[in-house]
Amino acid sequence: MQFGRNIIYTDVESVTSENVIQIIQNALPYFQANSFKCQELLDFEAGNQPLTRKKVVRPDIDVQTIDNVAHEISEFKEGYHWGNIITFVQRGTKDSGNSEETDAIALLNEGYSAENAGAKQSELGRFIEICGIGFVYVDIKTDFAEGDSYFQYETLSPCHAFVVKSSRYADHRKMLGVSRRIDDNGVEHYTAFSKDRRFEVTSMKVENGTETKTMWGQTERSGEYNPLGMIPIIEYERSKDRMGVFEREIPEMNRLNLLLSDIGNDVDQECQQIWHANDVEFPHKKDADGNPTDEIEKPKSNDWVRTKTTRDGKTPFIKPLGSAYDYNGLNNTYLTARALILQRCYTPCRNDDSGGSTGVAMSDATGWSAAEQVACKQQLLTEGSKMEEVKVVLRAINKNPKLPYDSPLLKLRYMDVKPNITRQKTYEMTVKTTALATLISHGVNGLHALKSVNFFDDVAQVWADSKDLIEQYQQSSFGIEEVKPQSGDPVNQIGNSPLIDGMNTDGNTNP
Repeated sequence: MQFGRNIIYTDVESVTSENVIQIIQNALPYFQANSFKCQELLDFEAGNQPLTRKKVVRPDIDVQTIDNVAHEISEFKEGYHWGNIITFVQRGTKDSGNSEETDAIALLNEGYSAENAGAKQSELGRFIEICGIGFVYVDIKTDFAEGDSYFQYETLSPCHAFVVKSSRYADHRKMLGVSRRIDDNGVEHYTAFSKDRRFEVTSMKVENGTETKTMWGQTERSGEYNPLGMIPIIEYERSKDRMGVFEREIPEMNRLNLLLSDIGNDVDQECQQIWHANDVEFPHKKDADGNPTDEIEKPKSNDWVRTKTTRDGKTPFIKPLGSAYDYNGLNNTYLTARALILQRCYTPCRNDDSGGSTGVAMSDATGWSAAEQVACKQQLLTEGSKMEEVKVVLRAINKNPKLPYDSPLLKLRYMDVKPNITRQKTYEMTVKTTALATLISHGVNGLHALKSVNFFDDVAQVWADSKDLIEQYQQSSFGIEEVKPQSGDPVNQIGNSPLIDGMNTDGNTNP
């Protein structure tokens, strides 16, 4: 039976120092099941795929080899979905009224670059594709130095992090974000974040915050204030079933490995065949005294075996004992099973017949269209988690005391940004550049044109660098000249402004 990673819920109205231990204790069985399965999937993708054979015909020949299709699938998904860093672009050009919005988004992207977000995003993508879920951690940059980002950004392993959602509220809001570490003695330590508190938990006791004494003389601690005022651990999902990209095909992959190993066994048996001799008498070995023993002297390499027809007409022979296999049929069975696994995981095929064409029919035939459809569906989930992440990032930036008072980032709002997820194919470059030139030459706003072609990694930076030239080009193409302000005297504007002088537009004043 297969199922995805557990969603962990709690029914409490709010998280407090009194109930946080109980919430964690109730969540641990579900988290440990998730952690175990995530590690199992990571090991499987790494090549830990043991064979399960019902019987072994020859103990001296037991080939165990694997075709790590899981790694091939995850590598493609990581490269196609996560190969380009996710940046942020301006959601609109006229809704905020913030003239520094473009500069602020460019600074936000620079902050991600300073945190090496590309490499950390690649690690996050690997966890998401293999395990079905992934986590990131955002915090205020406390060890800030000149040129650093104003926020801290880290990827967490799903084997050591989880979130607890609410079953009480309709929006299933996040109530607790937890990360785990295991020290050298094997003791588990949990750091749990609620909206307003941070709890360090060891051996199911809160170890930080204000100390109080209970009526039984026990010591309890309250946890510490969370300066962000938000839960800094964000959960990503690959799909709503919360399963890894190849998880459903693991039984078929095991069968494929067994088939490949059996083919290897057969090849070895053909090379190491058992010899069958009939009506051939081999001499007996002799002991140290020269007397014959019961052990037969078998032929060795480069030995000659002489036989002759017996008097009763029997003809002795020596030949290998084997069975004929249809290797072409076995090879076709193996290749077909492998191709079906890739197809069901929406991984395009790569072979000699799949190149040389960029048409729609070839794209459909090789699986690229199906892969793109699945990627578009997954992108919606990724964008939702990314927007939750940027909300915490903006809060961390605003809470950083090192941020200059006149920084454009202070005016940047959550609703003003939008994730920019790109998936590029090399052969699309000509098509996209042509589309971009057509959109701009036909008067489409330059920012919207850049976003629509999905060509650049950092659209905000490209727009900031190219805005003046694009607008100048469009103005010259449409013959639009810059309107200069006229004199403030109403008389000088009568001819251009009918509302000032009735409906007279001939330049004459009314009597």
